[in-house]
Amino acid sequence: MNRINVLIVEDEALVREGIHSLLRKEEFIRDIYEAGTASDFHEKMAVHRVDIILMDMRLRGTSGLELIAMLKKRPHCPKVIAVTGLEGIELVINLLKAGVNSVVFKLDGYKEIITAIRAVMEVGNYFQEKTMKIIQANAIHWDSTPPVVLSFLERELIRAIASGKTTKEISQQLHISEATAETYRIRLIHKVGATNTAELLTFAFRNGIL
Repeated sequence: MNRINVLIVEDEALVREGIHSLLRKEEFIRDIYEAGTASDFHEKMAVHRVDIILMDMRLRGTSGLELIAMLKKRPHCPKVIAVTGLEGIELVINLLKAGVNSVVFKLDGYKEIITAIRAVMEVGNYFQEKTMKIIQANAIHWDSTPPVVLSFLERELIRAIASGKTTKEISQQLHISEATAETYRIRLIHKVGATNTAELLTFAFRNGIL
């Protein structure tokens, strides 16, 4: 395998620097770049040739999914390995539908990242057994099951609920009436397949919204 350039997209400096330090020991890696924010990411992509992107899902001001969507519009898109501490089924499905080449879970450790990098560069993709089980379980209705995509307002509503704000406080923050705020909350619960606010927040944590 030819030597490659890797971009680590991770907003936690300790994690980012740790992965960088370990990657530096790999002979097949030429250069390693880091991005802790969306602006860092765009800057690095503008000036460097990148072969592999290790993409975290939680980033300040944006999400890994949003950056992946931007990448897919480029004429020459690097390979993307989603590296996440989240294991929500909805998130994994969204990542797969977004076209990532691999999904690696942080709890599986550094060796799994290296395995994924080698496999993606050699054969184009790498999916662990747990990811394959998600694909298998959803294969029959894969095309008819749209990914759960939340609007900016819906994300802000979830964050406001999680922070303990009352319906009145939420309505003031989002500049909507109290009745509208409550209606949006109920619709959002149904949209993500939850049955109550607690399940809505669980969905948000599992999928990197909170």
